[in-house]
Amino acid sequence: MLLTFLFLGMFNTFGQVTIKGTVSDTTNSPLPGVAIIIKGNETKGTQTDFDGNFSIKLEQQESTLIFRFLGYKTKEVVVGSQTIIHVVLEEDAQSLDEVVVVGYGTQKKSDITGAVGQVKAEELNKVAVSNPIEALQGRVAGVTVVKSSGSPGSGVDIKIRGVGTNGNNQPLYIVDGVQASSYFIDPNNIESIEILKDVSSAAIYGTRAANGVVIITTKKGKSGTPKVEFDSYVSFNSIRKSYNLLDAEGYKSVHKQMFENAGATVPTFVTAPTTANTNWLNQILNDAVQINHSVRISGASDNVNYSLAANKVSEEGLVLGSDFGKKSLNLNLGFTKGKFSLNGGVTYAETRRKGYVFSLRDVYHISPLIPIYDTNNASGYGYATDASIPDHANPLAINNFVQGSTKLQYNLFNASMGYEISEGFQATLNVSQATTNNYSFGFTKRFQAQRIVASTHEFGQVTEYNSQFKRSQTEALLTYKREIGDHSFDILLGYSKIFEPFRETNAVADGYKTVDGNQVLADLIDINFKTINAFGDGTRTSSGTNAEYALASQFARVNYSFKSKYLFQASVRRDGSSKFGTNKRYGTFPAFALGWKLTEEDFMKDQELFNSLKLRFSWGQAGNDSSLSYYGYSPLIEVGKSHYNGGYVFGGTPTRGAITRDLNNPDLRWETNTSTNIGIDFTMLGNTLRGSTNYYSSLTSDLLFRKQVAPSAGINNPIVNVGEFKNSGFELELAYSNSVNDFKYTVNTAFSTTKNEVTSLSNLEQEVSGVGLKYGSDHYVNSTRVGYEAGAFFLTEAAGIFQNQAEIDAHDPNGTLQPAAKPGDMRFIDQNGDGKLDAEDLIYAGTGLPKYEYSLNFNFEYKGFDATVFLQGVGGNKIYDGNAFEMQGIDAPRNFTSNVLNAWTPANTDTSIPRAVLGDPNQNNRASTRFLHNGAYLRVKTIQLGYTLPTIILEKLQIDNLRIYATGQNLFTATSYKGLDPEVGGSVLSQGIDRTLYPKYKSVIVGIQLKF
Repeated sequence: MLLTFLFLGMFNTFGQVTIKGTVSDTTNSPLPGVAIIIKGNETKGTQTDFDGNFSIKLEQQESTLIFRFLGYKTKEVVVGSQTIIHVVLEEDAQSLDEVVVVGYGTQKKSDITGAVGQVKAEELNKVAVSNPIEALQGRVAGVTVVKSSGSPGSGVDIKIRGVGTNGNNQPLYIVDGVQASSYFIDPNNIESIEILKDVSSAAIYGTRAANGVVIITTKKGKSGTPKVEFDSYVSFNSIRKSYNLLDAEGYKSVHKQMFENAGATVPTFVTAPTTANTNWLNQILNDAVQINHSVRISGASDNVNYSLAANKVSEEGLVLGSDFGKKSLNLNLGFTKGKFSLNGGVTYAETRRKGYVFSLRDVYHISPLIPIYDTNNASGYGYATDASIPDHANPLAINNFVQGSTKLQYNLFNASMGYEISEGFQATLNVSQATTNNYSFGFTKRFQAQRIVASTHEFGQVTEYNSQFKRSQTEALLTYKREIGDHSFDILLGYSKIFEPFRETNAVADGYKTVDGNQVLADLIDINFKTINAFGDGTRTSSGTNAEYALASQFARVNYSFKSKYLFQASVRRDGSSKFGTNKRYGTFPAFALGWKLTEEDFMKDQELFNSLKLRFSWGQAGNDSSLSYYGYSPLIEVGKSHYNGGYVFGGTPTRGAITRDLNNPDLRWETNTSTNIGIDFTMLGNTLRGSTNYYSSLTSDLLFRKQVAPSAGINNPIVNVGEFKNSGFELELAYSNSVNDFKYTVNTAFSTTKNEVTSLSNLEQEVSGVGLKYGSDHYVNSTRVGYEAGAFFLTEAAGIFQNQAEIDAHDPNGTLQPAAKPGDMRFIDQNGDGKLDAEDLIYAGTGLPKYEYSLNFNFEYKGFDATVFLQGVGGNKIYDGNAFEMQGIDAPRNFTSNVLNAWTPANTDTSIPRAVLGDPNQNNRASTRFLHNGAYLRVKTIQLGYTLPTIILEKLQIDNLRIYATGQNLFTATSYKGLDPEVGGSVLSQGIDRTLYPKYKSVIVGIQLKF
C-alpha cells in the first residue's frame, strides 16, 4: 500500500507542469494585467505582473492557454512540450470599440449616431464623493456640474448643454434600465455612466429627456469564482476660504464712522470699554472628517449572476451641528434558462442629515462685543443686553437648545423578464417601484438667545414633517434583431406607464395658548418631552396634501446599417401627461440620426492617419412638462380664514371661505425641444489618439411662463406657452494614450462652449426678474429678456467714487441724478441722460452661465505606481457677490468683513469701498456693477498617487489586488473672484448669484482598495 501511495504521488507530480513566460505588444512593451486562463477550465487562471511575466501550473490534459487583454485580440496558445512561452498580442480596433449603454439597450461605440458621453468606474472612483453625479464634473464636454455649498450631503446642479427651460433643467436619470434617483447610489458600485446629450439619442425616453439623460449601470457579477471587493477611505476636510470679519476694535471704529457721517448720535457701545472680542466664525467653523466604506461580493455561473454591495458614509460638516450619514444595500441578480431570462435588483438606502439650526447670516452679522456665555442671563449665554448694540441671535445658544434632523429612506425594486420568441425576436417586461420617505423632526426648548424675546424662542416647539413619494413604472418591449447579407436591423417597440403619487403631512405643537387674545405659556407636561402630545393644552396645527401624476407612452425605434458603414436611426414617442388639460394632453416627438464610417470606404483604405473616422448628424424633438405643477392647467380652490385664501371677517371674527385665483386653461401644451447635432468620432495614430467633436443647436419652444396681467384682474398671473430658449455650442473630447517601456500615460481633455439666448417671451418688452436679494422683493440683479441669456445681469453701472464736491457737481449739475451724494459715495451712470437714475439706466452686464468649460486629466503608470492629476475650469461668466452688498454695505448696525476698514475717508481716498454712512442715502449698495466680478477659475480638482502590490506578493497573500492611495482634492483654485468660491450655480432666472455662506472644503484623502 505504501508503494501505491508513493506511485500515485509521483504520478500527480509528473502530471503537472509549470509554464512561465512573458506577454508583450507588437512594440515589445510588456503588458501587465493580461488575463490568462486554461481552455476548458476557465475558473482557473492567473494574470501577468507589471513586467508582463506570468507563471501557471497545468495538469497533463490541459494543453491550451487563452490570453485576453482589453484593446487586444484574444490569443490561444497550444502549450505542447513548451515550458517557457513568449506571447505577442496585437491591437484590435474592434475590441477597442466599447459597448455603450443607450436607451433600452446597448450599442457598439462605433455604431452610435448621437452625442453620447461615457465615464467609467475607474474615473468615478478617483473622486471622493457620496453623490456620484458630483464625480462627473469636468469629465464630459457639454455637461455642467456645480456644487454651490460645502454642506454635507448637499446635492449638485447638473445641466446638459445649457438652459433649456424655465422650470426644472435636471436630466432624466435611468438606473439599470428604470427611472430612479442617483442620489442614493454608492459611486463604488457603478460600472459606468452614459450621458445622452442630444435629443436624437435621448428622444426614446420622451418627456423629461429634453434636458438630456444620465444612464447609470451598476456592477453585476462576472463569471468565475466569487469575488470580494473592499474600498475604504478617510477624507480630512478643511475650509478652503473663510471671510475675515471685524474684531471688536474694528467694529467700533467702523460704526463710529457710519454714525458720524450720517450726523447721528454715536451709540454708547462705541465709547464703552471693550469687555468681549468674540470671533463668531471661529466658534462655528471646524475641520471635519468623512469616512466611506464599501464592500461588494459578486460572482456568476453559466445560468446565474449575482452582486451584493453595501456602503456606509459618515461625513462631518464644517459648520457646527451639521453632519451627514448614508447607508445603502444593493442586490443585483440575473438568471437565464434556455430562452427565458430574469434580471432584477433591490436597493435600500437611508440618509440622515443634521443641519445647523442657527442662522448663518446672523453669525456673520452678530457683534463681536457680545460674549459667548453670560451667567447673568437665564440661558447662560450672552446676547446684546445693551440696547445700543445690534440685536442678533447667539448661534451657540441656538445650537444648544434647538434640535433638528431629516431622515430619508429610499427603496427601489426593479425586475426585467425576457423571453426569446424566436431567433432575434425578444419580448421583455420591465417593472419597478421606487419609494422615498422623508421624515423631518425639530425640537426647541424655551430659551432666550437675543434681547428681543419675541424674535427668539419664547415658547417651546415640536415640529414633525412626513412625506412619501412613489414611482411605479411598467414597460413592455418587443425587440427584433436581424442581419440579411449587408443589412442589419434592430427594431424596438414599447409601451410605458408611470404613476407617481405624493402625500405629505406637517404637524406643529407650540408651547403657548391664547388667553384673552394674548399668548401665554401652556401647561407643558415636561419641557424635555419631544412629542406633539407633550405640549398639553398648547397650540397645535397641522396641514397636508395629496397629489398624483401619471404618464402613458408608446414608442418605437429602428437602427439600420448597411455594410456596417452607413448607419441610420429613427424613433418616435407619444407621451400623455396628466399635467395638461384634455385638449393638449398628448405630444408626439420624432427623431432621426445618420452615421457614415468613412474609414470603411475603399478610398480610405490606403491612408494611415485614421484608424477610424465617423461622421454623424442627428435631429430630434423631445417634450418637457417639468415646468408645471401636478394640476397646473386647473384652477385650484384655496380654503382658509385669511383674505389671501378666501376668508372673510364678520364683526371682527375671521370666517372660513374659499377662493380660486387661477384660470382654467385646457390648451396648455408641451414645451418642445428641437435639437440638431453634427459630430465626428475618430481614432488615429495607431489608436493612440481618440476624439469626438460636436456642434449642436437646440430651440425650446412653447416655454411655460407666467404672463403678467393687471392687478385689477384679481387673479394670479396665468401660465401660458409663450417663451423660446435657444442654445448652441461646440464640444471637443480628446484622449491620447501611449507607453514607453514600463511607463504608460494617458492625457484626456474636454472643452465645450455654450451660448444661450431668449428668443421669445409673451412680448418683446416683457422682463422676467429673478429673485430679490433683499427680503425677496428688492435688490433684483437678474432679468430674462428677449435677445439675452436667461437670467442675465442688468445692473446700474458703477463708475468709481466721488473724491470731492466738484466731481459731484460736474456729474450732476442739476442735483436730480444723485441728490444725496457726498464725497466718498459711489458714482452711477445715467445711461439715457434724462437726469435721473431708474430702470431705464440698467445695462446688460453679462451672464452667470459659463461661456466655455474645460478640463485636463493626466494619468500615469509605472510598474506598481499610478498617478492622476485632474484640472477643471470655466470662463466667460460673471458672479454677482450677493453677500458683499450686506457685508461691505456699512449702512446699518451689524458686523462687516474686515476690508471695510479701508472705506473712503478724506484721509483714505485710494480705495474702491465707499464711505461708511448710516442709512446709505446715496444708495451705494444698490444693485450695480460694483458687486459684479469675473467668474472664471481654474481648479486643481484631483491629485492622486497610488501603489498596487506586485503579483508575487499578492500570490503569497492569496489576494487578487491590493492598492493604497493618497488623494488631494480641490487643493488650489486660480481665480480673481474675492468671494468664498467661484463655483456658483443658481436657478434659471437667477444665475450666477453668490449667496453661499456655508464654506466649501479641500480634502486630503487616504484609502485602500482590496480584491480577493
